[in-house]
Amino acid sequence: MLPSAPLKVSAQAYRTQVGGMTANAAVAASRLGARVRIHAPVGDDGWEGVFRAHFAREGVDAQGLVVVPGAQSSVAAVVVDARGQRLIIGHRGNAASQAPALAEDALHGADVLLTDPRCPSWCRSALEQARVRGITSVLDADVAPHEDLCALVALADWAVFSEPGLQAFAGEGATLESGLEAALHAGARHAVVTLGERGLLWLPAPGELQRMAAFEVVPVVDTTSAGDVFHAALGCALGRGQAPGQALRFAAAAAALKCTRPGGVLAAPTLEQVLAALRQP
Repeated sequence: MLPSAPLKVSAQAYRTQVGGMTANAAVAASRLGARVRIHAPVGDDGWEGVFRAHFAREGVDAQGLVVVPGAQSSVAAVVVDARGQRLIIGHRGNAASQAPALAEDALHGADVLLTDPRCPSWCRSALEQARVRGITSVLDADVAPHEDLCALVALADWAVFSEPGLQAFAGEGATLESGLEAALHAGARHAVVTLGERGLLWLPAPGELQRMAAFEVVPVVDTTSAGDVFHAALGCALGRGQAPGQALRFAAAAAALKCTRPGGVLAAPTLEQVLAALRQP
């Protein structure tokens, strides 16, 4: 919530960089050693070249970016406080809502699909393609319209919610466990809710709720993109054949490492760094 009274606050640093849930996850997955291709609609407002240059620097294939004529890209201001916690103020552009159909060959050669509900038509199409082709899918189920989440969760192998996202999906009266149960009932094959420093809850099957503690983060420098790194690491681990529990632990370690460094997703860890963290007693 913004302060109720007008005020001015001095920032110690400032940077402009490309972001977004799946865009960040693509960068994080590349840093973990995956070969990554991103498909996303973007506005024709002059940012396309910036996006392509960003992904090229990070080793992400951006041939799947589609410029939507007359549309705007989304922008956000991310404010990080002295405790490393972030406030995001976003303006949703209309490129996602005006996007053409997702290419039928978008998932060609893919082992894992990472997606989010910001462009629900593309997300749904990608999840449907993944189900048909037997490609593991991980849905970043953050806050979105209830009807969109219901349609997308039903198609996801892994529905991975933020706590507010789970509430948006299951309704205010739902508990965390009942919300995860509802996700499995809808059609998801695994349901997870990430809880920050409180760890996560994972429901691999009805009535089998499991809790995983968070990795200790000292100090917390910047939590920006930690969730995106978690989703990327989970997808990478599943793509390498790790068992679900091991994959979740790998993802938790990657997200914890991210929180110890400033710079959003540009501080995402490498595979070697995550493996080293997992070897710590």
